[in-house]
Amino acid sequence: MFESFNASVPEILVRLLAAGMIGGLIGFERRAHHKAIGIAGMVLVAIGSTTFMLLAIQLSKTDPSAISRTLQGLLSGIGFLGGAVIFKSGGDVRGVKAAAAVWITGAIGMSIGTSLWWLGITVGAVTFAVMFVSDSFPDPEREETERAAKGAGADER
Repeated sequence: MFESFNASVPEILVRLLAAGMIGGLIGFERRAHHKAIGIAGMVLVAIGSTTFMLLAIQLSKTDPSAISRTLQGLLSGIGFLGGAVIFKSGGDVRGVKAAAAVWITGAIGMSIGTSLWWLGITVGAVTFAVMFVSDSFPDPEREETERAAKGAGADER
């Protein structure tokens, strides 16, 4: 599948740009709703994932296991990065959607890096739509909790 892969500089740039743009859309949604991890973070995850997959494909010419090892390493690294945005306070867990967005943005970058454009673009569009729509629905309980937490923070000053 990847044996004939000899990407030219323009092809590599197009892949990186496409991954960055999709990551940017997901990051824009996060920024628009004032959530953790914004445009730059998601762009970097997407571009980084694409870059590592392009490197793995090049390495697979001499080491056939390079791609599977790269996938495993990326999944672990992106999972760790996503775990950094999850916060637990009492019974409230926050940041799970941001962590999932980091994880799926990495998968989008991996898809584009391995020439599965249709997969990366489709997953990017669906992810953006799901996140945008889900943040559009009000959550009165969460909003009340956030207001109470902000009020408590103001009292401590």
